[in-house]
Amino acid sequence: MPTVKLSELPGDTQLSYEDAPYTISASDLIKRIGDGEDLVEHTWYVAVEKRWGPNAKYMLDQYIENEYDVMYEDWNERARDCLKQEHYDRIQAVLDEAFKGDHVRKYWMLDGPEVIIDCLPE
Repeated sequence: MPTVKLSELPGDTQLSYEDAPYTISASDLIKRIGDGEDLVEHTWYVAVEKRWGPNAKYMLDQYIENEYDVMYEDWNERARDCLKQEHYDRIQAVLDEAFKGDHVRKYWMLDGPEVIIDCLPE
């Protein structure tokens, strides 16, 4: 796995560790370590911002497949035939409005390299 030194990261790079409830900027991590906080015990990674978005077609396909388990043969095909692009578009618009905030769409993955903590207080 690739690694990068904390001291070489831009200050606004977001970092986190496995199961952490937050991300922290590289500059804040350096400051907090310098202030004596015991944060070096974690294995830190560069956190990569991701965005989730609902998908009406996928959601309806999943729903139809789930219902098909208790329905008759070929029911799923008939159900899909009822849905036109305009239906997906209208449902998608409702989903986009309902899930528009960053608090539900934005999330972080530890896809970046492992961070080597190389700026320990003396």
